[in-house]
Amino acid sequence: MLPWLEGGFGNASSLHYEGRKAKDAIDSARETLSGSLGCLFAEVLFTSGGTEAANMAIIGAALNNLGTGRTRILLGASEHHCVVNTAPMLAALGYRVQIVPTDFEARIDQNALASLLADDVLLVSCMHANNELGSVNPIRQIADAVHHYGALFHTDAVQTFHAPGLNWTISDLEADLITVSGHKIYGPKGTGATYTRAGVKLKPIIVGGGQEREMRGGTENVASIVGFGAAVRLPSPDGIAIETARDHFLDLLRPHGAVESLSSRQNTLIGHAHVRFPGIDAETMLIVLDRNGVSASSGAACSSGSIEPSHVLLACGYSQDEARQGLRFSFGRDSSLHQASEAATRVIRALDQIRFGKGR
Repeated sequence: MLPWLEGGFGNASSLHYEGRKAKDAIDSARETLSGSLGCLFAEVLFTSGGTEAANMAIIGAALNNLGTGRTRILLGASEHHCVVNTAPMLAALGYRVQIVPTDFEARIDQNALASLLADDVLLVSCMHANNELGSVNPIRQIADAVHHYGALFHTDAVQTFHAPGLNWTISDLEADLITVSGHKIYGPKGTGATYTRAGVKLKPIIVGGGQEREMRGGTENVASIVGFGAAVRLPSPDGIAIETARDHFLDLLRPHGAVESLSSRQNTLIGHAHVRFPGIDAETMLIVLDRNGVSASSGAACSSGSIEPSHVLLACGYSQDEARQGLRFSFGRDSSLHQASEAATRVIRALDQIRFGKGR
């Protein structure tokens, strides 16, 4: 990225040499990404991140299909906010938005989906893997059910793109629209992309110039797009090492009251560890963990110093109190068994500080 931060200031839409150089760099990144996804070069549109990519797919499809007779859009209850929070805008456009329930582990309820599908459904959005719990949906099976009714299928694959242990291409998912993000694969924050199957039409949600084949107005962020492409080219991390570290961490916490949110560690993101400590609020735990040098998240939105219950856990059927207890720990390419042991030791120390007032 450095050449584009330190001196490569050409506008990729310009015809002069510096502009053409920037355009070539973007095209190189697009070629890398399309090759990794297993799709056509022209089917990849760069965005400012996963949120914009999902908005482009869902709202763009809705705008393009006004008045076609397809008046309903189905969204999974455990989707990321960038998907579920499109509902008010979709309703303002005249669509009837229906939320598809999930099971206790945030996987889409396929029986409920089947009961909602009909010829008036325009689009269904179901994420490949849940960003909080790490549970993986059977996307190909869901896509087949959606396509039976001629509806479009979108999947948020931000969590699974280049995820260790999950090697997929477009042909594996059979989605019409797929969204991915750069920062989840060690690329720069604020980069994403939308895969749009050839023949699927969207209306732009950001208008201006003719960038990204007239689908996203605005001067391209060349350095970040180049960084996204470089991240795609990184060697795959050692999935066995990540999974071993994650499992060791969970095994050390279990005797101290940790309740794993998933019944099995199979068919999940191997870098995710989502637990609850009954009776201990996530907000309190996160503050104490931070003091102990452990970075974790609750998956819930922070507002005015308080944490709202996780909408994912509520959708799974947890109570309000239980939904405030969820904690997510993430493991990546640099996570070692030693770090997992040390992290577990510090989590246990934090638990003791909360439960018994030690070290205050």
